[in-house]
Amino acid sequence: MFSKFRSKCLLVALVTLLGFQSSTILAGQEQKKDGILHILNGSDPSGELLIRKFSESWRVGGDDGEDFFGMISKVVIGDEGTIYLLDTRLSEIPVYSPDGERLTTLSREGEGPGETTTPSNLLFMPDGTLGIVQVFPGKITKIQVDGTPAGIIKVGGSDPTSGGFLQVYDCMRSGNDLVISGESITQAQTSQTRTNFLGVFDLEGNQKMRLLETPRTLDFTNAKFDETVNFAVDFRKFAIGPDGRTYVAAFRDQYALKVFLPDGALDRIIERKFESVQRTDAEYNDMKSAMENQIQVPFPIEITVSRSKPDVTSVEIGPDGNLWVKTSRSGIDQPDGILMTYDIFDLDGHFISQVAAKCDGDGENDNLIWTPEGDAILVTGYLEAIQSLMGGAGGEVEDQDAEPMEVIYLAEIHD
Repeated sequence: MFSKFRSKCLLVALVTLLGFQSSTILAGQEQKKDGILHILNGSDPSGELLIRKFSESWRVGGDDGEDFFGMISKVVIGDEGTIYLLDTRLSEIPVYSPDGERLTTLSREGEGPGETTTPSNLLFMPDGTLGIVQVFPGKITKIQVDGTPAGIIKVGGSDPTSGGFLQVYDCMRSGNDLVISGESITQAQTSQTRTNFLGVFDLEGNQKMRLLETPRTLDFTNAKFDETVNFAVDFRKFAIGPDGRTYVAAFRDQYALKVFLPDGALDRIIERKFESVQRTDAEYNDMKSAMENQIQVPFPIEITVSRSKPDVTSVEIGPDGNLWVKTSRSGIDQPDGILMTYDIFDLDGHFISQVAAKCDGDGENDNLIWTPEGDAILVTGYLEAIQSLMGGAGGEVEDQDAEPMEVIYLAEIHD
């Protein structure tokens, strides 16, 4: 009898232990595969959902505002809280005081000193200048905070007249280096080779190392473009941690992030169990139309569009110093009052919590940009602006009476 009782106790203890181990898997089980450390997270975080509440401090733009925006894609905060907005469509930088007063406008569209065309990112350089990242030809235009031109950085010596091309998608600082995602393009008589890359460059634009590169050849005699095969590390797909590690959303249909050490070695891969979001028929048709409009080539090409959305849409280091990941689910099917929800990982890749932003807005169409202090800036109509820039999703977006874009400063409410 005692033996049976002890066996039952052992069985209960074993079940309890296994249950505990199962819950720790949700926080990220560490496992080596082919010599590489993988952090395997479940679909739920180990910690609780954190709801961050906001109240509106000020807004600019919209029907009633004096300011007009094309597409605000980046926000950086300078000394004394000065707010610099990057308008990708208008190729300019509207500047605001912390209380929403329009101070000035920096840069403009063009090819002259301090000017750019369709810039993709904005960052502070080590010397205190603003770096405006231009996609093509790939370069970084530097200006002083008063708008004075301060030179350019030609990434990799890019020059569209030298027989090859280079596009710069995104750029972030890592100490005194620049981590850049882009694409180099070389042309042959009947083909074109495009190499998507993520690399480390010095402040003169010289490449020091490549963390990732994926070459693909487009055969003009049998041209095909497949959205899943031609996935690229492009805009907002990587972040730099405080210790210099680079976190990269290197996969389209897999929730997995590659993590690189400052010396370029692959440190680990962070994974999370995730069910991909399927596109509706309307979303699928809009994306196909946008790609057909964007891929303009003088020969027949077969374009294949995925039925699913990319799992990870952006990564960043959040205001709490952890890794924040936005997914294709972040802005859909949210509870009432919640704009969007982010997955939060510690810097070693353990899924520790989620953060939900509680404020008004459209989680699918608007963009939320966090400030270092934990406030946020809401950009309305962001998705529509991207679709219009890509070619109007077959013209449908431009035919709609889209509301003028607004920029809304949201201050966090501390209960």
